[in-house]
Amino acid sequence: MRSLLQDVRYGFRGLRKSPGYALLAIAALALGIGANTALFSAIYGILLKPLPYANGKRLVLLQQSARSATSPKLAVSVQELEDYRKQAHSFDGLVEYHSMQFILLGREPDRVETGVVSANFFDVLGVKPLLGRTFRAGEDLVGAEPVLVLSYKYWQEHHGGDPNIVGKSFRMNDKLHTVIGVLPPIPQYPRENDVYMPVSACPTRMSAHMLENRAMRMLNVFGILKPGVTLEQANAETSTIAARFTQQYPNAYRLDHFAVHIDSLQTMLTTRARPLLIMLLITSALVLVISCANVANLALARMTQREYEMAIRSSLGAPRTRLIRQVLTECTLLAIAGGLVGLLFAQVGTHLLSIFLARFTTRAAEVQISGAVLAFTMVVSIATGLLFGLAPALNSTRRLAGQMQTGARSSSAGHMGWSLRSALIVAQVCISYVLLVIAGLTLRSFDKLQKVDAGFNAENVVAFTLPVNFTKYAEPVKFAELEQRVKQRIEQLPGVTSAASISGLPLGSTSPTPQPMMIEKQVKDPNAPNVEVDASAVSPNAFFTLGVPFMAGRDFNALDTTKSENVTIFSASTAKRYFGNEDPVGRRVSYDNGENWWRIVGVVGDVRYFGLDRPPIDEVYVPAAQIGGAGRFVVRTTMDEDAARSLFTKAVRELDNEQPVTDFKTLREVRDDSLTNTRVTSMLLTLFAGLALVLAATGLFGVISFLVSQRTREIGIRLAMGAQTSSVLVMMLRQGVNLVAIGLGLGVIAALAASNVVKSLLFGVSTRDWITFVGVGAVLFGSTLLASYLPARRAAKVQPMEALRCE
Repeated sequence: MRSLLQDVRYGFRGLRKSPGYALLAIAALALGIGANTALFSAIYGILLKPLPYANGKRLVLLQQSARSATSPKLAVSVQELEDYRKQAHSFDGLVEYHSMQFILLGREPDRVETGVVSANFFDVLGVKPLLGRTFRAGEDLVGAEPVLVLSYKYWQEHHGGDPNIVGKSFRMNDKLHTVIGVLPPIPQYPRENDVYMPVSACPTRMSAHMLENRAMRMLNVFGILKPGVTLEQANAETSTIAARFTQQYPNAYRLDHFAVHIDSLQTMLTTRARPLLIMLLITSALVLVISCANVANLALARMTQREYEMAIRSSLGAPRTRLIRQVLTECTLLAIAGGLVGLLFAQVGTHLLSIFLARFTTRAAEVQISGAVLAFTMVVSIATGLLFGLAPALNSTRRLAGQMQTGARSSSAGHMGWSLRSALIVAQVCISYVLLVIAGLTLRSFDKLQKVDAGFNAENVVAFTLPVNFTKYAEPVKFAELEQRVKQRIEQLPGVTSAASISGLPLGSTSPTPQPMMIEKQVKDPNAPNVEVDASAVSPNAFFTLGVPFMAGRDFNALDTTKSENVTIFSASTAKRYFGNEDPVGRRVSYDNGENWWRIVGVVGDVRYFGLDRPPIDEVYVPAAQIGGAGRFVVRTTMDEDAARSLFTKAVRELDNEQPVTDFKTLREVRDDSLTNTRVTSMLLTLFAGLALVLAATGLFGVISFLVSQRTREIGIRLAMGAQTSSVLVMMLRQGVNLVAIGLGLGVIAALAASNVVKSLLFGVSTRDWITFVGVGAVLFGSTLLASYLPARRAAKVQPMEALRCE
């Protein structure tokens, strides 16, 4: 221990004597360690940290699926949930959840995201309230008093953390709801909600249509496994039940490959974020490797300068192991300092990552610098010090055994030292090339996405939502009438070209709503799966407002109401798929298994509703007036966004002063927002790749600069003997160019293999995209060539007499 403390004190003294070396090393290590710490904080908070629920390890999610033209995932219907509850014995409880938007009246009408849940929902999750209580048995039955549980965030932001909130009542959907509790600050799945209510208070959930129709699926189902029951056993049992469904109710399950799957809630919480996090962690780890290689080269150069000192210590009896330990101690001190500075970078990075990852998982709120993250940083720092210090330590002590030279440079700066430094540079160039190719592929993909035709014109169009008051507008036709009055009022405003209501915004929808479809007089194989389409409600003028072209037929008009014939419009690809080259206008289809029929009156261009990277799905449109409204508005206007928000809100309140107007945004913002995931992912990868490029270039600059300093006397002799400065310049440049060429060659091979890792993130770009490979090679070669040229030019300008005086 005493000798170790001496090594630490000696290490501090040595670093104080070389502040430039110490600062450069700490800066390089801080960037690498900081990036890895930020990524680990995200991985720990999202993937590794146990769920903050008492029953977290036993919580599972039940999901149904089928091959479909709209979406492979299926929610669960009320009747299916009841059957699972009766027939499954693997669970201590199965509870339901779905989310609705309701209106809560206070000083201002407020749209609240409302989780509609079983009475024992929080008991199954093992969540204890911060204030009050959660729901009791019977509060989810018809006739129960309306009650609410508030989320922590909503309680803080809308009620200032009022400790007396329990017992207060608020009017929601024209009914008084009493607050009975407040949840602790924990992540919510599958989305963040403002408030929670029992299923009995949800008009949609308790409607006869939902209760009696087995195919009306809108529920998420959570379960808690019985002690000792495995996921495999639960999956086997529920799969048997699902197979029984298809046998007992063949008409309701004419679905291709209908199945059910049970998985842990923690896994489902992180499914979307996991691949991205792992890829970013690998990327940041490679940046750390480059940082280590860079600092190792600095350390090698410093050890060469200290060989005389090391030789003296060796001659005085210091064993080689003690010399190695001294070097490793010094390197570890640098790494620990780099880790501490890296924590500052990590704090900023963690905050930015949590914002970005919130788009993928509700666990993003748990991303923070914790004790586990600090321990990780310390371990990585020490390991980094040992990693980059070992090679210089071994190399510098290998040839010192009892040797001391005076007045000349040590031969340990010879071939072995140069080979090691060369290998480190080659590794840096290779890794940098791989990271730059991956970043380049994602940037090219992002560029391709930006150029995709979404099927609509986003310029000068604003959108907003009218949340439905399900009690005040219990009859859908009443809400449709309100929408019509709002449309007429807004179209009268100056600067408004057209306005329309629509149920789903282009590029702003998250998942399709599968709707069964039958085509009149079309013979169908009885064993074939049901045809499903995604149905959207729109008002007249919606396609004009959005700039969607008509391919055939007509638009909806004011005569298309509940008192007229049902009509529908097909997208072009849907018409092509089901009618081929035949004109579909005039044909009839059914969306309720033949009970009612809709006549096709038009065909419009394809619109991408679910992302620029997803091709248009089978889309049909029905008049909003015939199904009870749409809920959203799009308005083409020359007004700026703030003026439009003010005037449109005022127009709505003049018609209904209790009607909130929410989610106000331009369609340009909607389009840009749809690109956020790809944009930020490509930016992060480009940031890491750019950092790797800078480190590789500075590393090569340092190596060539060191080589110049070591060969100054040789260069002077060459110049004194008549050598041209250009030949000296070429000689020094050749050293760097050869290393870069080898690194690029290895990098191409590695990049061809590594590019498959990002295949799922690419759009319209091959993993073997030659433009990216060649372009990255040119950028990397040019950057490193410049890094080699600067010290090489200095070598060519050496004065022979001054060089001959150098030792």
